[in-house]
Amino acid sequence: MKTQLAASLVLMSLLLLLTIHTRAEVITLTADTFSDKLKEKDTVWFVKFCVPWCKHCDEYNLIFSKKLGSLWEDFGKAVESEDEIEVGEVDCSMSKPVCSKVDIHSYPTFKLFFEGEEVAKYQGPRDVESLKTFVLDQAEEAARKAHLGSDKEF
Repeated sequence: MKTQLAASLVLMSLLLLLTIHTRAEVITLTADTFSDKLKEKDTVWFVKFCVPWCKHCDEYNLIFSKKLGSLWEDFGKAVESEDEIEVGEVDCSMSKPVCSKVDIHSYPTFKLFFEGEEVAKYQGPRDVESLKTFVLDQAEEAARKAHLGSDKEF
């Protein structure tokens, strides 16, 4: 009996750690963390702004049989190995000041930021490869512009 209980506790602990690890690719941003995180030097942030009651997200889920949440997590995993690219999400029902500040009026909205500045708004297909291609292209462009800007300072 004690052996089974111990084995169950170990299994539950491992499952909990696995769950925590798989969510780690997408970082929840709040009014308290948004500005500081997005200002990280040489870091691109791709952020999904959403609300739990989004009917368009529900329609998307029905049409494609894939929850937008799991798409976002899959995308987070796909770019996890990319240096200096972070994936975040903001619940606009809980962080209204953040969403107002970055001009969010519809859900979901996807925006790319580099060193605290908005670089681009994503309006393409909602699949992992399209999202990844967009982010990598925009990240490269943002880094190139930043490098050119730093050359002008000298």
